[in-house]
Amino acid sequence: MQTKSSLNTILLLAVVGLLLWNGLGARPIAIAMPPQQEAEPVVAGSISVSGSSAIRVQPNRVVVLFGIQTFAPTPGEARAQNGRHSQAVVEAIGEQGIAERDIATADFDIQPRYEDYDRNLINGYAACNTIAVTLRDVQRLQAVLVAALESGATTVDGIEFSTTNLRALRDQAREQAVQAALEKAEALASAAGMRLGRVTNISENSWGSYFGSWRGNRQWTNYQNVVQDLSAQGAIALEDGAISLGQIVVTAGVSLSAELVPGE
Repeated sequence: MQTKSSLNTILLLAVVGLLLWNGLGARPIAIAMPPQQEAEPVVAGSISVSGSSAIRVQPNRVVVLFGIQTFAPTPGEARAQNGRHSQAVVEAIGEQGIAERDIATADFDIQPRYEDYDRNLINGYAACNTIAVTLRDVQRLQAVLVAALESGATTVDGIEFSTTNLRALRDQAREQAVQAALEKAEALASAAGMRLGRVTNISENSWGSYFGSWRGNRQWTNYQNVVQDLSAQGAIALEDGAISLGQIVVTAGVSLSAELVPGE
């Protein structure tokens, strides 16, 4: 009996010890709460605006097209005569410090000249060679023009100004156009007692423009949303024997839409 009583006492003490242990080791269970999110502003409407930018730069590259025309009784003679004149023009341009890689034939053709179209009477053949010259130093333009014309070039078929920094200028013009659109949208929203919310759409505007050439003719061109416009500065002008290069205008335009939220 004494052994049974002792065993019961040991079991009782073990149960009490377990209860005390569980009571001391118990910890409250932490429940993860979702983070509080800021309430989104109430959208009261939307606004759409446009912005544009124009950057004026001095051109640093010029491409000139020279025409060499010759006439002879036969196609072979016209071609040979044109070849001699063209070679003289190329040599004269090269003497102005223009590298051979910057002088190239852009076009060549031979056409019959008719004395009587109705009777299909041909009185000779005209050969025309067009030489394209790239000037990486725009200050050489006047000297190259004089040298080419004095050595046998019969026409100046075109002068095109450009800049080698067009990509960077185009990106800069776009950035300024977006900034101009944002400033306009903020001003309009403020005038209406509202604030500008999230920008929901930006689109790029593309257009074409005319530019003037030295010969006075006009040509249609479209450089996506960038226009190199020479007409604003009068293109090239001959003043007292000197050539005024004018400026290239690189422009960009965007359309922008944004949300409107109530003002504070």
